[in-house]
Amino acid sequence: HLKTEYNAGCISVYDKLTMNRKEEKNRNLATILRSRIARMADRPAMLHKPKGQAYESITWSEMGNVVEKLAFGLSSLGIDMGSKAAIFSQTSHFWVLADFATIYNGAVSVPIYPTSSLSDIEYIINNSEAEVVFVQNQRLLKKFDNLVAKLPSLKKLVLMEPDKDSDIEKVAESCNLPRTMLMSFSDLILAGEAEMAENPNDLQYKWSNTKIDDLATIIYTSGTTGTPKGVPLTHSNIIRLVEDLRQIIPIGDDDLYLSYLPLSHVFERICGEFYWMMDGGSCAYAEGIEYMARNMQEVEPTMILVVPRVLDRIYTKVKNGIDGASARARKLIEWGVSVGNEMVEHAAEGKEPRIGLKAKYFIAEKLVLRKLKERLGARLRLIVSGGAPATRPVLKFFNAVGISTLEGYGLTETAAPLSVNRPDKVKVGTVGCLLPSVQMKVDMDGELLVKGPTIFNGYYKNAQATEKAFTDGWFRTGDIGTIDGDNYVTITDRKKDIIVNAAGKNIAPQRIEAVLKTIPFINQAVVFGDKQKHLVALISLDETAAMDFSMESGWKYESFEDLLKGHELNNHLRSEIKRLSRPLADYEQVKKFKILENELSVEAGELTATLKIKRNVVARNYAQVIEALFDERSLVSQNAK
Repeated sequence: HLKTEYNAGCISVYDKLTMNRKEEKNRNLATILRSRIARMADRPAMLHKPKGQAYESITWSEMGNVVEKLAFGLSSLGIDMGSKAAIFSQTSHFWVLADFATIYNGAVSVPIYPTSSLSDIEYIINNSEAEVVFVQNQRLLKKFDNLVAKLPSLKKLVLMEPDKDSDIEKVAESCNLPRTMLMSFSDLILAGEAEMAENPNDLQYKWSNTKIDDLATIIYTSGTTGTPKGVPLTHSNIIRLVEDLRQIIPIGDDDLYLSYLPLSHVFERICGEFYWMMDGGSCAYAEGIEYMARNMQEVEPTMILVVPRVLDRIYTKVKNGIDGASARARKLIEWGVSVGNEMVEHAAEGKEPRIGLKAKYFIAEKLVLRKLKERLGARLRLIVSGGAPATRPVLKFFNAVGISTLEGYGLTETAAPLSVNRPDKVKVGTVGCLLPSVQMKVDMDGELLVKGPTIFNGYYKNAQATEKAFTDGWFRTGDIGTIDGDNYVTITDRKKDIIVNAAGKNIAPQRIEAVLKTIPFINQAVVFGDKQKHLVALISLDETAAMDFSMESGWKYESFEDLLKGHELNNHLRSEIKRLSRPLADYEQVKKFKILENELSVEAGELTATLKIKRNVVARNYAQVIEALFDERSLVSQNAK
């Protein structure tokens, strides 16, 4: 790897080389992957954890061997260049193997979230005309019981992780599926071996004839409203995105990324599949989001991608440990973190730290910061946060400790990040600087418009939505924001979420929600107030953190349910919300709130698969509660079902 010093406004030697490489004939994701396999050969590519066992490593050559056989297997099923293959699975190494095999065929992969409704699954498969669907396990396979007859394009279901010792015929019978419709992952590999012997040059032809502007994937937006829209991304979109991203966040062969968020989401897919495939290192796949902390200890990653909700939980756990320390230790930790923050701020402003600050940092790093970092992960050097705004205190803490924690911003339509903070110049509160190939401008109403080679050309089979999404070649992001002189972007809110109160004032709810979520045990906050005289909020709590706070405060409650029935928590929240809202304008302050007994959930349709709030669903599910909050005669209740 060429390492060059970044100079703002200049094109690095590395960028010149990547520009030349873009002109290479037959360059696509398949040829890049094959080249990488040949170069890395016996180095680890993937780490996965079989049920009940320790993590196992798969080398690049081993992975390449499996991918090639799977690709020939798909070819034996009639999958050709431009064909569609869907992947219906949680994040795992099987997911990536299936995708690589699809890419090898010059075919198009179609991710489906495992939490998708039956109607969405049916729509996505039919809209994309997927011929094969990779299905993770028998639990998900059972969803096809009443679907198969409604899917005219479907030829085969491939079961990736059958239950131990299960017979594929019995599986088909138990799931009420035609036996001819189902095959296992190992069956597909065997079919690939036979196809390889019969047509050994088939894949070579496809590699050579897949053009860089051909489709690589169609990703259906999880969407906070309406029917999913298909976002087609080309090989070129993905390749250019990774080339842009690595100029800001370079990685090396010794880096290890831990993937746990859904690979159906574009940003996780870029990081958990294409980034390390193209640029270095290897990837470990978590057993699930609930096992993330344990898996982090087992594999010791250097990089992770998180949503703010997860980052908040990690922070709360560390903060609780600090709060439980002696007064002397707490004072030392607070001093060390404040020194770390000073260093981060100096870097963001491009200032050289004074000798006195350097000396303080040397001591703070040895006595405090290094120990805190080890608790979070001895090798962890980089956390990227996206999907929603992260809270400022949390970002400042992680960066102060010495783990570059970078907010980024992007959409499915832009192949994920449009911007991301630089490790050497973190501006807390922004979503980072624009990627080199991205152009951005602010429309008259504050909406951010973008164009560039990483951005899609239009929705799949949806000309009407495409027409609405573009103005004179600029894609309308739907986000309100600003760009500073360093090309760093700040997001204010979603355009469609802006509240217009009874006095005609425009209010950005996400900014207010971010303020509320600085209270450590608040999990989610949803603000309402359209056409109303004041704002109200629905609040859900982190049960464990709330109970810990209750104990520390001397409130004697046996259960979370009892805590919600008491008055202390409600009074404390009212006081904290009032204190934190002082910098806000009066019309931006939350006057009433309700504590929800249950967390907002994907299952209830209140969150997307990537944990974004579906405001319309929350408003519908809690319509009576919200109406009561706006009643001038109502008092603040303690909880709501």
